[in-house]
Formats: sequence, C-alpha cells, structure tokens
Amino acid sequence: MREIAPEGITGMPSRTAEYLCRQTAPLVKGGSLTPETCQRIYAFCGIRPSDAQWRQFLIPVLCCLGLLSLVAGSVFFIAWNWAWLPKMAKFALAELLIVALAVVVWWRWYSTLALSALLAAGLSFGALFALYGQIYQIGADSWELFRAWLCVLLPLALIARQNSLWFCSWLVANLAFQLYYTTMPTSLLDLAVSDSFTRLPSAVLHGYLALLAACLIIREALAWRAITHHPESWLASRWFSRVMAGFLLLLLTTIVAGNISDWDGNNHFTYITVGWAITLLAGYYLYRYRYQDLCMLTLGIASLTVVGCALIMRLFLYAYDTGDLFLTGALMAFWLAVNGSILLKWQRKMVEKEPIDRVPARLTLLTDTLRQQGLLSASQIEEIQQRDLASDLPWYLRLALSVGGWIAAIIILLLLILLLYTADLLDQPNAATLILPSLLLAVIARGLLRSQRDGKHHLGLAWAIAATCGLISGVLLQIHSNDVSFLMLSSLCAVPILAAMAVAMPDRTYRFMAITALTFFLVLAGHSLARLSLSPTAGRLAVCGVVAAITCWWLWIVSHQLRLQAGPYADAVHPLLYGIPAGLMLLSFLGINAAYLTDFIWSTAQLTTLQSATGTGIAAGLVLSALSQKRNGQSLFSIITLPAALICGAVALYAPGIGLGLWLILMARYQGSQGLLVVSGGFMMLYVIGWYYFLAVTLLQKSLLLMVGGLVLLGLVWGVKKVLPAPIGGASENA
Repeated sequence: MREIAPEGITGMPSRTAEYLCRQTAPLVKGGSLTPETCQRIYAFCGIRPSDAQWRQFLIPVLCCLGLLSLVAGSVFFIAWNWAWLPKMAKFALAELLIVALAVVVWWRWYSTLALSALLAAGLSFGALFALYGQIYQIGADSWELFRAWLCVLLPLALIARQNSLWFCSWLVANLAFQLYYTTMPTSLLDLAVSDSFTRLPSAVLHGYLALLAACLIIREALAWRAITHHPESWLASRWFSRVMAGFLLLLLTTIVAGNISDWDGNNHFTYITVGWAITLLAGYYLYRYRYQDLCMLTLGIASLTVVGCALIMRLFLYAYDTGDLFLTGALMAFWLAVNGSILLKWQRKMVEKEPIDRVPARLTLLTDTLRQQGLLSASQIEEIQQRDLASDLPWYLRLALSVGGWIAAIIILLLLILLLYTADLLDQPNAATLILPSLLLAVIARGLLRSQRDGKHHLGLAWAIAATCGLISGVLLQIHSNDVSFLMLSSLCAVPILAAMAVAMPDRTYRFMAITALTFFLVLAGHSLARLSLSPTAGRLAVCGVVAAITCWWLWIVSHQLRLQAGPYADAVHPLLYGIPAGLMLLSFLGINAAYLTDFIWSTAQLTTLQSATGTGIAAGLVLSALSQKRNGQSLFSIITLPAALICGAVALYAPGIGLGLWLILMARYQGSQGLLVVSGGFMMLYVIGWYYFLAVTLLQKSLLLMVGGLVLLGLVWGVKKVLPAPIGGASENA
C-alpha cells in the first residue's frame, strides 16, 4: 500500500522559497530591487499564487474544514439526544457518517482528501462510542470510552501515516490516563496547578512521566532519521515533537516549582527534580550541538525561567520589608532578561551555522534559477547572503520574548509603585506620580531598543511596555467619572498614547503589540462614544463604519505592501500588516464574551451590540475592498477575490470571528506564510469554541449550523474545481 502524500497543505510555497522572499524585503527598502521585480519573484517562487495554485490550496483546506465541521455538528446533534428519535436512528446517523468518510478514503486514497477524511473518521468514532454509552448506560467509566477510542485511532494512524492522527491518539491516551484517576480528588493537571501531587501514587506518576519521555525519544529518533534520509516524509515534521516536549516540560516544571515552593514540607519528588535537570542538560546538548532546534531550546529556557523565578520568590518568601521586596523584583527581572539574552545569542550562532530548516543546497539552486531568469543579479544575491540574518526571529522566539517582556514590564511597574509608596507619593496621586517616571522609562527604553546588543534590546522591550502601561495608568488616575463613561475615557486615553509610543519605539515586536492594542481601543472608544451620543441604530452604523474603514485600510496596505516597503514608512508596514488583524481578532473574542464580561467588570451591558457591529463592519470592509480592487484591476486573490469577500462577509455578519478567520486563511496563502496559516487555524478553533459556548441558541441549532456550514464548505470545493484551472505541470520551487 502506498503512503499518502506527505503531510502539509499542498499549494503552499516551500520553506526555502518563503525564506528567500523574506530576504528580498530589505532590498526593496534599500532601493536595490524594485517592487515590480519583487512581485515577479514572489510569483515565480509561489508566494503570490496563480489560479492553479489557489486550486491546490483551497481544495484540501476547504475539505478539511468542511469535514471537521460535519463531525462537530454530528457530535452536537448526538449530544442533543432527542427523546423521540429511535435508538437505531441515532446509531444510523453516527455510523452513516463513518461509512461515508470510509467511502471517501477508499475512493480518493491517493489524494489529499483522504487525509482529512481519515482524521474526520477517527474523530467520529469518539462520537459513536459516546452515543453507545449514553443509550445503553453500560456503567463503564469515562476512561474506558477513551481507551476504546484509542484502540481505533492507533490503527488509523498507522494506516494514514500523518501527524494529525498520531497527535489525536497521543491526546486521547493522555485524557484516558487523567480520567482513570478521576476517583482522586482532582485530575492530573489540576493536581499540578494546586500543588497536590502527593495524592497521586508516586510510582504511577513516575511511570507516566517516563512513558511520556519514551514516546518523545522514539518520535525524535524517527524524525531525525527521516530528516536525514527522507526530508519530504511526514515524520520529518517538527510540530508534533515540540508539542510533546512542551507538555512534558510543563508537567516537570510544575512539579519542580512545587517542590521549591514547599521547601520545608515532607512531600518532595526528588527523582522528578533530578529528571528535570537531566532533561534540560540532555536537551541542551542535543538541540544545541547535535540536532539544532531553537524551538526546543526555547521551551527549555522557558522552563528554567519559571523554576528560577520560583526559587527567587522562595528565597525571599518571608521578606516583607521594602528592601527585600525590591530585591526580589529586581532579581526576577534580571533573570528574565538574562534568559532572553541567552536565547538571542543562541539564535545568532545557529543562524551562522545554517540550520537544517533552510536547506542551503535548495537555497543556492533557487537563487541560481532566479539569476538565470533575470530576476536577481549577482550583486543582489551577494547582498542577501551578507545580510545579518539574526534579525529574522522565528515566531516562537518572538512569542517567548514578548511574554517575557510583559512579565518583566509588570515587575518593573510594581517596583515603580513600590518606590512611589516608599516616597509617600501614592496618598495623593497626580500627574507627576506615574506620568513623569513613565516618560523617563520611555526615554530609557528608546535608547535600549536602538542598541544592537541582544541583552539591551530585550530589556528595552520590557521597559517600553512598562512605560506604556504607566502612561495610560497615570492619565487614568486623573480621570474622575462614573462607570458609564470610564470605558470610553480609558479607551480614548489609550489611543493617542499607543500611537505616539508606536512611532517613538524603534522595535517591530513592540510596534506590532502597540498597533494591535491601538486597533482594539480605537473601535472600543468609537463604540462607547456612539453609545453615549447617538441612537442605537446610528451608533451601530458608526461602529460599522469605523471597523469597515480599518478593514479597508488594512487590505489597502496588503495590496500595496511592496510599494510601501520602498517608501519612507517601510518600518511601519509589518506591524500594520499583522497588528490590525490581531486587533480585530481581539474584538471578535470580546464580542462573543461581552455578556459574560459585563457581569463582572461593568455594571451595565455596554458591549451587547459590539459583536454585530464588528461583524457588519468586517463584512462591509471586505466587500468594499474587493469591489474597489476589481474596478482597479488589482485583485488580491485573482478571480476569487470578490466571491471570497462575499462568502466571508456573509459569515462575518453572523459570526465575525469565523468570517475573519476564513479570510485570514486566504491571506496566509497570499502572503505564503505557514506561520500565519497556523495562527489563523488556531484562532478559528478558539473562536468556534467560544462562539459555541456563549451562543444563545439551543444545542440542536448549533449542531445544524455546523452541519450546514460543513456542507457549504464541501460545496465550495466543487465550485473551486469548476472555476479554477487544474495545474498543468512545470517545475518550480513551489511544486
């Protein structure tokens, strides 16, 4: 039996092509490469997809989303459990779905559709087992359901040879273990959080952790063997190994931190602490010198940072005087800065040694081809090769540095408050209390961010975040208003401060976070102003107009990004390109949780209309931008731009996050960014979960919505096949 095609979305550009096109941005900024030539390079490398490449991308994505939507809808339909529906009819519905998916797998075995169908079939068996236990009340525990489900998933994973099914098997096995110990007071993860591992038998805990480590070692051995001999194999994918390592380190870190916090107690897991130290040392040797993997090293540093902070807090646990508290905060901030600097130092050294991700031979072949095509000159290729590649930080490192920066910023603010408290300046707060010290922090942060040294730059990010939060808090301290206007005034205060700080701070990561917050607070301020000064209908239209204008501006930046990168505002392109949709994501989450949040934060339901206004604005912005681009002959997605905008806009009217998520998936393909594709998929999943939980309709209606949505997505697959041309072959880096 032949192996299914290697895991991954077809139609996406290769990592080598994505990397090379990323390196052309500085050439455009420096003026040595014109935007028109860069656009041709993007098209040749597959970053800007042709109609045939859109077909290669859309068919598997729509099939996967459609099948998963059908499975989720069927699970909710079964959970509704109509009393009037006969037992055999319920079983027939669940089993017919599995049979239909099996037919799809048998019929299209050698196509990428089989991957999605096999995954959907594996998930459907879980619904079938749940239905069986629900109807017959056989008295089995929940863990036995997951054990039976695991017995089905494992053969499917062996047959399919794809990471997604192996991940589901691994996840179900962990859930089965946790549910097996539900007779205990809490589950495994709750035990970790509550520091009550003593209630779990030591032998069982040690065996479980050893089994997790053994699974990770086996998966890594297979992965590196595949990378060496068969780099296109599904085993060569790294994400599953990183998830397994992250979960194992999460458990080990919580236990070790618990040991430190309970220093004087009698219940210590000494062997686990030793195992944690051995794991970090072995991981450092393997992933630093043998098989370079910066993501694994980042996970290890994160674990070391948490344990180090726990140790610092423990050393000064009984210190209540100001000096010891200040020393504790300073040591924790210093520890965070040191670990961030270590990661940046490793990243620079690993870039110099050409990590395996890049495949230098393929990069050389691609650059030679572009030179033969007249798209790159020898001097431009040499300029790319001589460029400092250390500034291209991977997403996981940027995430780790951002989280560390936020934690360090909070510590810095607490230290500032402690100093103000010591100086008796908090009794009667005024503008000088927080605003002037925050301005001083901002000046220092700007100087640190201009430095090329890793440690200073990382520390400058934390100081910039602390300065921004201090400025906003200082301004809010001067505001005396009732609950109705506080939300509006706080948003209005945040907008100009964020805008000024985004301009002043020369750091792309900070500017991304500032633009995200600026987008969020701008819409929130507009919503509050409209609610206070306009009628409900006029206020909703005003908020829709704000969101639509932001969406249109974002899509204009996307369509003109190469020209903008060649202009004076080149440094603002990347933060705007990704910060605006990130802010819209936050607004979408706020919309579905509005009723829940207002019960705890505000006395009146101020955000009840935010979801509908946001969805209408996103829909209007997408459609207006598509119509404008069609009239100007500059459509983003070629012939599918307007249909895609209409479909995503229609979905956004009812569920803003789903419509926005679908558009972001298309945007990920247009940008040729696999990272953006993962983020878009994760956002869709989280939004659907929240949307499902807070949607004020019955479970039956939710299940029908999901099933209808799945059928619509599968119908779009048929439409894509009819409209877009099939690839006719040809050699390219993207093929």
